[in-house]
Amino acid sequence: MNKADHQPQLAGVLALVKDLAGLIHSDSTADLFGHSFHTLVKAVPFDVGVAVMLETNLDLFISARPVASRLIGQPLVERVRAVLQDVIPAQFTKTEIMVRDERSNLDGDSDGPAGLDYDMHTVLRQENRTAGLLLVCRAGAAFSEDEQRVMEIFSAQLSMLLENLRARQKIISLADTDELTGIPNRRFFRKQLTSEMGRSRVYNVPLSLLLIDVDNFKEINDRFGHPMGDVVLSELCGAIHEILRSPDDVSRFGGDELAIILPHTDATGAAAVAERVLKRVQELSILSPEDNATVHCTVSIGIAQYEAKDATFSDIVRRADDRLYDAKREGKNRYNY
Repeated sequence: MNKADHQPQLAGVLALVKDLAGLIHSDSTADLFGHSFHTLVKAVPFDVGVAVMLETNLDLFISARPVASRLIGQPLVERVRAVLQDVIPAQFTKTEIMVRDERSNLDGDSDGPAGLDYDMHTVLRQENRTAGLLLVCRAGAAFSEDEQRVMEIFSAQLSMLLENLRARQKIISLADTDELTGIPNRRFFRKQLTSEMGRSRVYNVPLSLLLIDVDNFKEINDRFGHPMGDVVLSELCGAIHEILRSPDDVSRFGGDELAIILPHTDATGAAAVAERVLKRVQELSILSPEDNATVHCTVSIGIAQYEAKDATFSDIVRRADDRLYDAKREGKNRYNY
C-alpha cells in the first residue's frame, strides 16, 4: 500500500478517535457502547456489534442495523460463547447471558443481510485484566487486516472510556453512600424521592414514605458509648434492609433517623411494611463487646402517602415527620399514619 492509500485510512482513524473522545461524559455503560458502535460503523461497516462484559453473568450490549435486528438470537449468542472460548481459557458454556441493552441504531444499507457470515473481535482490558470482548459481524465480505487494526484502536480507546466511566460511577456512589451504615445517604434520598414523585404523578401510581427514628437512642449512647451506638445503627439498617422488596429504598435520613421510599405502595401497604419493621427491630439483639451486655432497641415510624398537591419532596417528608413525632408522643415502638 502506498502513501496515498494510507491517507483516507488515517483520516478515518483520526475521525474515529475524535468522535470517541466526545463520549467521555456518557452516563451509563449501555449508552457508551451504543454510541461507540454508532461511531465505529462509520469507519468499519458491519451489521451487528456486540460488547460482552465479564461480570457475574455475561452482560451483552448489542447494536444493529434495523434491517439486521432479526438476526439477533440464539445463534448470535452461541457465536459469542465460541469466540469467548477461543480468547479466554475458561468455560462459558453454562454461564448465563444477560442482554443488558439492545439497540437498532446503526447506519447502513437498506437491504437486510441473509446472515452474519463474517466476524472479527478484540479484547477489552481494565486494570491489566481481560474485562470483556467486542465482536462485530456482517454479511458479504470478510474483514480486512486494515479493519482489524482500526478495531484494535477502537477497543483501546473504548477501554479507556470504560475506565473513566467506572471511576466517575464510583465517585458518585461514594457521594451518595453513608459511610457508617453503607446505605444511601440523605443526598441520594432527596434525588430518589423526587424521581419517584415524578413517576407517581405521571403514571398515577401510589407512593409512600416511612420515616423511622430509634427510640431512646441517646440513652444507648450514654450507657454503652457512641461506638456502640454506631454498631446499633449499622445492625438496624441491615435488619431493615433484609425485609424490604428490591424496589424499596432505605436511606440514612440523618442522625438516628432512616427513611424508606415505597414505590407502588399506598398508606395501607406502607403500614404493613411498618409492622414488619417494628417486629424485626424488636427481635434484634446486639452484643456489646465492652461488657458482653445485650442491646435491644425499638423504633417509631411516621407514614405519609404521596398526594397530587405535593409540590416538592419536602411536603411528603413534613407529613411523615409530623406522624413520626405523633408516634413518639403516643408511647414509641409504634407507627402513625
